[in-house]
Amino acid sequence: MKPAMVIDLNRCIGCRACVAACLLENATTLNGGPVLDLNAAKYSRTVPVMVGTQDFLRRVFRQCVQCDSPPCAAVCPTGATFRTEEGVVLVNRELCIGCGLCGDACPYGVINFPVAGARKPSHRYAVRRGVPDRCTFCYHRRTEDGKLWTPACIEACAFGARVFGDLDDPKNEVSRLVRAGVAIGPRPDFQTSPKLFFVPRKGGYELVNYPTRGEYSFGLAGRDWSLLKESLVRPLAELAMAAAVVLGLVHIIREARKSRRKEVKEGER
Repeated sequence: MKPAMVIDLNRCIGCRACVAACLLENATTLNGGPVLDLNAAKYSRTVPVMVGTQDFLRRVFRQCVQCDSPPCAAVCPTGATFRTEEGVVLVNRELCIGCGLCGDACPYGVINFPVAGARKPSHRYAVRRGVPDRCTFCYHRRTEDGKLWTPACIEACAFGARVFGDLDDPKNEVSRLVRAGVAIGPRPDFQTSPKLFFVPRKGGYELVNYPTRGEYSFGLAGRDWSLLKESLVRPLAELAMAAAVVLGLVHIIREARKSRRKEVKEGER
């Protein structure tokens, strides 16, 4: 199974039901209250944006494209960003150290870093303070029977603009749209093999000019981050771990000596 999403921009009317559904699904507590204290709408995992000039605007959606070759996972020094057996990119919050390398490595600039106060999230992969956040295709809805699940935004779209399916199933609508070239991934020049596709309007202007991280942001290409990770970040992490072990041994020896001196003094008495 290879889950993927297609957004038909010809059918989308801009109602933002998908945004509301995403927030209700991923940014609410177990009791139904807001997870974030301030500006919760900022943390929707699907964001409609307009591209073009003042006289020529077209709508497109920015969200994690769920790369088959994710630069964010390649640069993660702890392995917190990983791909599931289905190929969905997720973050293990227990392993994440908040270094932000994943955000710098993502060429699409779609990874958020929530800073508002978080309460008890409604599920394991919900929005959390300090944990890199992205669209997960609502992976928490996956069931043990191995069948394809349905993301919240798909359920909310009343106009059939969003479709979720299996690229490995040739009979699936998503697979057919992609194989026929009707649905296209954003920025193929990035060579990340995205699993988010769009059916563009005539001319495909919104995909040619798909919004990315931007030249104003500091960042390296995914392969350069991978090289940096192997040549610098990983050795530094190993050095830090070795230093921690040495300091731990020094502490143990010091405490043992203190205990020994105390026993000697008590024996002399």
